[in-house]
Amino acid sequence: RAHDPVAYVGDMLAFAFRAFRVEGELVKSLMTWRDEEDGSDGEEEGGLDPGGQGDKTRGAKSRKSDDEEKGNMDEDEEERGDVPMDLTEMLAQSMGGLARPLRSRISQVVKSLASQGNNDDREYGGRNSLTGRAAIMDAGGSNDTDEDEASSSLNRLVAIFSVCGLLKFYGSAVRKALKNLQSSQQQASHDDDEDEDPYYFYEEVKNPFLLTCDQCLSEAADSYVASLRAYGAMLGFHSGPDETEAQLAQKAIVRISEERVASPGFAEDSLSEDGTSPSAEKEEGLVSKQLSLAFLVGTMIDAVMPYLRTLDDGAAIKAALSTATKCGLKSSESTQWHNQVEEKEQILVQTLVDSEADKVLETCGLSSIRTSFSQMNGVYVEGMTMASYPGLSQTQVEMAMKEFYSSLYSPPIPSFEEMIKDPEWRKRARSMTAMRVVEVYRELYEAMTGDKGGYESVAFLGHNPDQVKTLLSI
Repeated sequence: RAHDPVAYVGDMLAFAFRAFRVEGELVKSLMTWRDEEDGSDGEEEGGLDPGGQGDKTRGAKSRKSDDEEKGNMDEDEEERGDVPMDLTEMLAQSMGGLARPLRSRISQVVKSLASQGNNDDREYGGRNSLTGRAAIMDAGGSNDTDEDEASSSLNRLVAIFSVCGLLKFYGSAVRKALKNLQSSQQQASHDDDEDEDPYYFYEEVKNPFLLTCDQCLSEAADSYVASLRAYGAMLGFHSGPDETEAQLAQKAIVRISEERVASPGFAEDSLSEDGTSPSAEKEEGLVSKQLSLAFLVGTMIDAVMPYLRTLDDGAAIKAALSTATKCGLKSSESTQWHNQVEEKEQILVQTLVDSEADKVLETCGLSSIRTSFSQMNGVYVEGMTMASYPGLSQTQVEMAMKEFYSSLYSPPIPSFEEMIKDPEWRKRARSMTAMRVVEVYRELYEAMTGDKGGYESVAFLGHNPDQVKTLLSI
């Protein structure tokens, strides 16, 4: 198990929980036996004179003497502070020796996984130690020096999240067991003290095992947050020809989301709902926020947005959002990030359309006169006409328009099949490219037929802009 930290932590917690349950049953049995013994002693004393005969005065004096002696003993015990422990205090004492080494070992595992494979061998005991680099491969890495750093980092990140799930599960189980134990104790002593606070135990007699689970969970959650942010910051470093930054972020979101579903620690019925102090509830809320899908997705999207360079990257993030939603991410939160990704995709498509539209204009013959017209607008003075400007003469414009009209029967609009995999975005990109061509034609058409034209005849303009739009099937 030294090469599988998640299983190692799970085994330790399972052993500790079994010991906790055994100790609890033993202590409960001892307390029950003591109560039975006290009752049997009273019956024997009362059975010395079943008929009520004998020296009643002597019996009364004897009982009075015993009561006085017992009262004096109780006063002495209170003065010395030797108040007998109740059931929960005895259980807390019995688990104290196990809780301390358990916390130390879990902390070592978490520190090892959070170290991102740095040289921690000397600090934590060498290569044969659980927390050395040889143990870091347990989370899915390998001992090969050429291992994939991105995959190794993600494996360690998922392992820390899995440890958090184990701690949440066993912490919840211990808390429920203590609550049931406390309820039985309160019921047994209800006649003696009706005003006792039923929740005093969690504030005053915190069980060491429960405290260890809570402290280790808080530590592991902090390590998970730090590792997640470090993974996001290193997306650019870990990316390569085979995997882009968006694909790495997608893998992180998908794997952790699926791990959350598989782990019993994140089930709704494993969350503590009763019997916790306000401070414990506040800490639980912080940890739950750190381990939530919203925090995971938000952190990854913030880190990957600057690296979204292609529509495939956007598709990868949207696929990750879909997986996270199926695993429990709220629809409102998913929609917010989905819209954010689509805005980025819109910018990418617009850039791609601008580039492809320029190629289409070059192919259909409008590029040259469009360039000349733009240059003319840059130096335009009142009275200047297109017909007198170089590159926009009657002959040159007629030739360009003839070539453009010929291309309308087989429009050179790209299909974008290789550049865009999403059919919806592919259709939108084709439509935007065609519209860009129509806009250029409309601008030239209106200038040629207006005051700027100066042409003897515009009969060469065989189609108006609306007709061109129809021919391009927009």
